Amino acid sequence: MIMKLLGNGLNEHSHMYFYTPSAKAKRLLYYPLCAGEFYCNGEYSVEREQYNSFLLLLVVDGEIEYNEYTALQNELLLIDCYKPHKYYTNTNAHTLWIHFDGNNSRDLFEELLSQKGEKVKCSADMAEQLRELIQSVKNSESEYIVSARIYRLLLFLLMPESSNNTTVSMIESAKKYIMQNFDCNITVEKIAKALNMSTSYFSKKFKQATTFSPYDYLLNIRLEKAKEYLLKTDMPISEIAYKTGFNSDANFIYFFKKQTGVSPLKFRKIQF
Repeated sequence: MIMKLLGNGLNEHSHMYFYTPSAKAKRLLYYPLCAGEFYCNGEYSVEREQYNSFLLLLVVDGEIEYNEYTALQNELLLIDCYKPHKYYTNTNAHTLWIHFDGNNSRDLFEELLSQKGEKVKCSADMAEQLRELIQSVKNSESEYIVSARIYRLLLFLLMPESSNNTTVSMIESAKKYIMQNFDCNITVEKIAKALNMSTSYFSKKFKQATTFSPYDYLLNIRLEKAKEYLLKTDMPISEIAYKTGFNSDANFIYFFKKQTGVSPLKFRKIQF
């Protein structure tokens, strides 16, 4: 349903669109509750105890105040509306926004907050995706299409920021070092030292770029090599454990089963 609004500091041309999800959408999909485009003057203010949803609010022009933040042009606010919240403008603002929920929205939203904070610089691609999403809500498009658009936008927001050439080179060098030494007793400290970097700085940059800690990335490489040995050779489990850098058969078997759900021997018997 389309509503044209005035009052509460909203100027003409402000619109909002409600969306009613099915029971299936509520159970399986991401879904919007409402979305809109507002043109606000200095009287605009929203204060709620809760509105069960998560809000993405993009400032197209002007500024919006929220908590200790002032969101300016091309900045996106991430607001957990399950909690008491207030946002407003003392001047003017043009905003695009959507309230959504469903699926694992809580987990994704909290991951966004932990990685990006409550205010995110919004690229032109992000803004265009939000516009397309709002248009989908306005047109009452298929729940599957709308869900896919919400998920795509959230993943786009989660993606690491573009790195400079120095950082990209560092990450590639680290990956190369790990690939060449995964069967050795290497540590994060040794990898950082090989790159002439502090351990903490290296670990932070590596995780930002890959979403894995250096140690988890090393373990993943060891696991993939172990799978290769299991499927392509007749090497005993103990030898594979040694060749992939695990310090004992027990540690190798425990980690392999934890990650794959089956023991190395059972994995070896699976047909692909």
